[in-house]
Amino acid sequence: MTAENTLRDLRRLATVCPPPPHPACSESEESTQSTQVVPPGHRELTRTYGVGCFDEFLWLFADGAPNSNLDITESTRRLRSIFRDRALPRLSQVLDEFHCTPDQLVQWGVTDNADMLAWIATGDPENWPTVIIQAGQLDAVVSPTTSTATVLHLLTGALRVPFFPGDFPTGQPEFSADPYA
Repeated sequence: MTAENTLRDLRRLATVCPPPPHPACSESEESTQSTQVVPPGHRELTRTYGVGCFDEFLWLFADGAPNSNLDITESTRRLRSIFRDRALPRLSQVLDEFHCTPDQLVQWGVTDNADMLAWIATGDPENWPTVIIQAGQLDAVVSPTTSTATVLHLLTGALRVPFFPGDFPTGQPEFSADPYA
């Protein structure tokens, strides 16, 4: 995936779901000091949208977010702790295909149903695929694209996840930094 493709996907996403005029805190200056690698395309996504929620369902994280629930490093730490020393049959099958372990996942999003979106962090960060993990780790779906393309495909219906609700996405997706305020 090239930077050009990522920018093209970001422009398409902005037409499907307009970003806020003033994105709520995307990534803090301190995030450059983070030990967590974040693909440049995701940094562009969070610069455009900030942290928040697509269609009152899909939450987008950024590294260095002031809310630890929306921070990539903190969320990744929690995800890895949850998966450590657990039998994860379906997820293990998916990760085996990528020669990856749960300790190589980097969480960049979550749904209101507690489904997790994480990069399978192997190889070049710009080419990390996303795995969408059903709450309770019952199922997993791989999106072989960047986080920007994954969000775009989810909001346009090009990517359907069997364990997502049927009313997601809506016909006119919206983004909000705090949809429940």
